[in-house]
Amino acid sequence: MRYPLVQGHGNFGSIDADPPAAMRYTECRLDPLSEAMFLTDLELNTVDFVPNFDNSQKEPSLLPARVPSLLLNGSSGIAVGMATNIPPHNLGELVDALSVIIQNPEATLQELLECMPGPDFPTGGIILGNQGILEAYKSGRGRIVVRGKTDILTIDEKSKSTAIIIKEIPYQANKATLVEKIAELVEEKVLEGISDIRDESDRTGMRVVIELKRSADPAIVLNNLYRHTALQSSFSCNMVAILDGQPKLMGLKEILQAFLDFRCSVIERRARFKLSQALERKHIVEGIVVGLDNLDVVIQITRETSNHAAATEALVKGFGLSEKQADALLDITLRKLTFLERKKFVDEAKTLSEEISKLNDLLSSKKLIFQLIHQEAADLKNKFSTPRRSLIDDSVNIEVDDIDIIPNEEMLLILSEKGYVKRMNPNTFNLQNRGTIGKSVGKMRMNDTASDFIVCQTHDHVLYFSDKGIVYSARAYKIPESTRTATGTPLVQLLPLSDGERITSIIPVSEFGEDQYLVMLTVNGYIKKVPLNAFSSIRSSGIISIQLVPGDELKWVRRCGNDDLVALASQKGKVIVNSCDKIRPLGRNTRGAGAMKLKEGDKMAAMDIIPSTVDKMPESYSSRVRDRSPPWLLFIAENGIGKRVPLNAFRQSRFNVVGLVGYKLPADCRLAAVFVAGLSLGGTISQLVPLFHCFYLCYPDTRVLIFLPSQIPRTRVGFRHPCRIPSVICRVPKNSNESDTCTRVGYRHPHPCPCNTGFYLLNHTLFHTPIMTFAVACEFNRR
Repeated sequence: MRYPLVQGHGNFGSIDADPPAAMRYTECRLDPLSEAMFLTDLELNTVDFVPNFDNSQKEPSLLPARVPSLLLNGSSGIAVGMATNIPPHNLGELVDALSVIIQNPEATLQELLECMPGPDFPTGGIILGNQGILEAYKSGRGRIVVRGKTDILTIDEKSKSTAIIIKEIPYQANKATLVEKIAELVEEKVLEGISDIRDESDRTGMRVVIELKRSADPAIVLNNLYRHTALQSSFSCNMVAILDGQPKLMGLKEILQAFLDFRCSVIERRARFKLSQALERKHIVEGIVVGLDNLDVVIQITRETSNHAAATEALVKGFGLSEKQADALLDITLRKLTFLERKKFVDEAKTLSEEISKLNDLLSSKKLIFQLIHQEAADLKNKFSTPRRSLIDDSVNIEVDDIDIIPNEEMLLILSEKGYVKRMNPNTFNLQNRGTIGKSVGKMRMNDTASDFIVCQTHDHVLYFSDKGIVYSARAYKIPESTRTATGTPLVQLLPLSDGERITSIIPVSEFGEDQYLVMLTVNGYIKKVPLNAFSSIRSSGIISIQLVPGDELKWVRRCGNDDLVALASQKGKVIVNSCDKIRPLGRNTRGAGAMKLKEGDKMAAMDIIPSTVDKMPESYSSRVRDRSPPWLLFIAENGIGKRVPLNAFRQSRFNVVGLVGYKLPADCRLAAVFVAGLSLGGTISQLVPLFHCFYLCYPDTRVLIFLPSQIPRTRVGFRHPCRIPSVICRVPKNSNESDTCTRVGYRHPHPCPCNTGFYLLNHTLFHTPIMTFAVACEFNRR
């Protein structure tokens, strides 16, 4: 029980379902809460008394409770054709909810939940979500999921071994049975990663220790415990109560209202009982006062009469008293005939008159009755209320999903132009030298080409942006894992894509930070910045990410911060580098502003983000500066020729201009991509630590080439005349056709630590014509 009504001494059982001792070995007494809540007004004719089983005594048909004990300690029972199962609640919260009903009879369920958010189980635990609570409080039936409280501790610092400590279990769960069930599942290989389990519970509290193997993930083991054992269980509410002699299924508000009606009748019966007693006492006191005012005459009449009955009759006739008044006057002792005693009777008569007036006012005013109900319940709350034991967590899913038992590992996503996607292990590809053919990523459909390489975690949210400006969202692990030679899964089986709709950018997101943004760029040169958290909740049918004009397509989406730089490039080699802070954040359903003034026949070719961790580029260019240290801008053309140019060779320029010349291209060639390569940790030149990235190049025949950017020679660069001596990045096989061009690039900026991070260059064909596009950012750690 949440609030035990008796205090027991002896063995009354345990949470392990141990049997209690025989009653001759135990003793108990009423708890103070029981006396204050149930027995205070029992003798004031507040309830009806009925004969007991053998008609030898009378017993109350019910007790005049001051708070609804049906909700306080709950109830569970079964009868013919009906059953009830009501959860316990916290006393303080229950009184607060009762006060809300008193003050506002039309209060909504939401207002009640603000005071009493849910049940409060005596065994504690964590209540997952409030949907079941809402259903139970609204209709009387609902399913409340309760999870035990656990901690993950490191028990050995040297071996780094960890253990799961169970401190609380769900309501009505058996601890001994739970431990036995866990041991059975470990033997049956259902639960893996557990090396030992022991029960260290004592009189100070519960403590079940589950030691884990060093290779086990505590979060995954814990989620498996929730799924397969009673460490997470449900409480099915069936709030059936007897109302006016009939069983009725009621919600929270109905039960509270029924209790208020009952409590009003108790208050009225108590007030009438007190009023009758006060009127009777006042009647007697008034007769005594009359007798004391005529004390000599009363004494004379009493001395002249022969017996008590004659004296009573004489006083009734002489002063107009009633028999009760005369009897009370004759029963007065001599010590009460003093002047002070007379004053006490006068004061008592005055007090009784005031009490009678208050009782009459109480009986004639429902408002005063409700105020008294609230005051009496508040007194119990102030004296006996305890803190809540069960926590309510809205952020945790009720069901243990697949994500809870899937390790959060690094994975590689490959997207094809015709909408096929597959998930692979990143170790599938290895580092290769520049100028080699590459490694196949698998079989492709006819006339299909690889489009994007994405490296992310299995638990990441993957945002899919289509050419029509619609964004979809799905967990990365939802994509079936495939081998390198597999074709993949069509995106139409994972996302509700419309006819002709293609996915052009993919963004993996681990957390939707408030200071992060998504920069979007269209083929016709419109750019806009949207807060990342605007995409934290995406419905299954997708939402609008950008408004497009007819003939325009959303092509590039990148993640950035306000301190980062954005680099834009057109197919004719024009470049604009500016701060992301210069782009005003907009809502989803907007078009954006102009990014670059494109000449006739020119379109956008690439967009990349330069992180704020790199050295800031100069506001103005100086031709005397010959600093060729990283970071660089890496230019890649359709014909597989590329070069890297130091970032400090460019200056920041505003948006919606023609841009600077970044790469002079032949008339029959277009720029494929531009992105930053090499990262410095800041400081002096001697402290620069470039982090070289591995590049992945892909052809339409699904070959992939991986190499380091350091294999591309550094070149002399001028502001107006970039180097015209590019280097061959990839070797085209002899049997290739004209469309076999390396044109797709994708990566995520590396962390500021000496590691190898992968870049992916993939081919992209649009309308059967090789067109340069830029992939989404991703990271691949070379092992």
